[in-house]
This record gives sequence, structure tokens and C-alpha cells, in this order.
Amino acid sequence: MKQSDMDLSSKRQAYERMVVGMIQKDRALLESAMTSDGLLYHMTGRSETREEYIRDILDGTLNYFDYEILSFTGDEATVRLLAKVYGGGKSWWTLKMRAEYAVEDGETKIKTCKVRLG
Repeated sequence: MKQSDMDLSSKRQAYERMVVGMIQKDRALLESAMTSDGLLYHMTGRSETREEYIRDILDGTLNYFDYEILSFTGDEATVRLLAKVYGGGKSWWTLKMRAEYAVEDGETKIKTCKVRLG
């Protein structure tokens, strides 16, 4: 299925599974949100595979506590995340997250996600 054929609802569901999985530190939920070959590009320019990203969440390198979706177009979301990452302080971040999607195991999932300050 081409990205243009995926509906907005299935893209938003994948995105929300990812964010909730980040907050709950839920491996299964994160794996259901991202393709097995998924990549995340942090606002610093650092890239991580799905497995590296999940590991950083589970080991406490990346900690997420709450979120609010400010806008969602399917390909881009603006979100406020309450986070404590890389040993820094806990604070709210407004981020733009640009995603590409693919269908894997019959589900729409995030293939790449590029994050920048919003």
C-alpha cells in the first residue's frame, strides 16, 4: 500500500501507539507502532533503529511522562511532550515530528520519524 493510500485515522493510531508506548515504556506497543526496520531521527541529528530507540526508552536514557497533540496532518504532528532525556531536567518540549508510514503485518506503522523543535 502506498503512503498516499493510507488514511489519516490509521496514521494517527500508529502515532498515538508510539507516544503512549514511549510514556508507558511498553515494548510491545512501541513495536506495534514502528516497522521492524523503523528509524527515528532525533532533533540533534542522531538516528536510531527501532530497537536502539526502544532500548533507550526502557533503560531510562529517554523518559516521557505526558503529551498533548497540538496538530496532526498525517505526515506531520506538532506535539508537546513532558520529557527528561539524556540526564537533563524534566521539562515540556514542543516538537514537530515528520513521519513516513508503511504497512507491516497488516497494520499501518511508522517507518521513519524525524523530530525537530516546533
